[in-house]
Amino acid sequence: LRRWRCTAFTLLFVVFLLLLGFRIIDEPVFEWKPLKMTDNTEQRHSPIIFVGGVSRSGTTLMRVLLDVHPWIRCGPEGMVIKPVLDFRHSMPRFHMNWSRQAGIYPTLLDSAISKYIRYIVEEMGPPANILCYKRPEVLLYTEYLATLFPDSKFIIMLRDGRAVAVSNKRFKRNTTEKMHNVLNRWMLENINLTRACQNVGPKRCLIVRYELLILNPERELKLVTRFLDIPWDPVMLHHEELLRNRPSINPYEPSTSQVKEKINNEALARWFTDTDNDTKIFVKEAPQKCFLLKAFGYLNIGVPPDYSKLPRDLPDVSRFKPPKESKVSKRLDKRP
Repeated sequence: LRRWRCTAFTLLFVVFLLLLGFRIIDEPVFEWKPLKMTDNTEQRHSPIIFVGGVSRSGTTLMRVLLDVHPWIRCGPEGMVIKPVLDFRHSMPRFHMNWSRQAGIYPTLLDSAISKYIRYIVEEMGPPANILCYKRPEVLLYTEYLATLFPDSKFIIMLRDGRAVAVSNKRFKRNTTEKMHNVLNRWMLENINLTRACQNVGPKRCLIVRYELLILNPERELKLVTRFLDIPWDPVMLHHEELLRNRPSINPYEPSTSQVKEKINNEALARWFTDTDNDTKIFVKEAPQKCFLLKAFGYLNIGVPPDYSKLPRDLPDVSRFKPPKESKVSKRLDKRP
């Protein structure tokens, strides 16, 4: 039954690409060029910024801050790209061998996927000098996307895992055990995200600490614009004023209500003062159960944490061994 489902999904995916247009597969491959901005917003292929990170880490805020920059167009979070990336990386070997015999080689499949992604991102909104796509889990495929789009850049949001877990609790009414499972998944995904980012290199991938962004948005956003090689624009400090006139808010995104407001640091350490008994137990146990909290500097800044003391640099995670993800953790905060 599983093999039949995989085969059916493969056929449906191929049919979808054909319906989208033979040109997606047959047109000449675009000649990629280095990231270089012009005043021509009508250019055919704009560079793409991919924004991601662990869910509840500030990815929506970063997307909104980029979206108000006059050179960038992001738009609301899309849900149709990650399933295709999942499909590509979970394809059974016998399907790949079968496809080769039919003349569908991995390079052809990758070309079709890159054009599918570009087509989706381009058609999500008006043209711009730089396009942007945000989906937290998409950057788990950073290295693959970096090969598909040689002129792309990546921004990964990083937030204290304890805050992420408690934030998930507010939406899911989780127990202490489930908060630990969220923290375990936070550790697993951030090891993979950081490793991929470090492999891609600092010229193409930037990790932004959510806490530092909240405490000093101008300083951190200037670092972001310098990384993207675009001019700084103070309009990024007043995103809440521009959102009223832009269709860039998706009511289905969990953080929509927060990003409509001006950046403030009131909620940074709110998780630490939560009076719920489950949260108190979780906060007490978290340092012993998650070594990445210490490795990333979250346990060396006092109690309650003084996030202004967070180090900007992260350790080399190439030797870090990711933990196994529990079945409960896989179900938490699952989105289609």
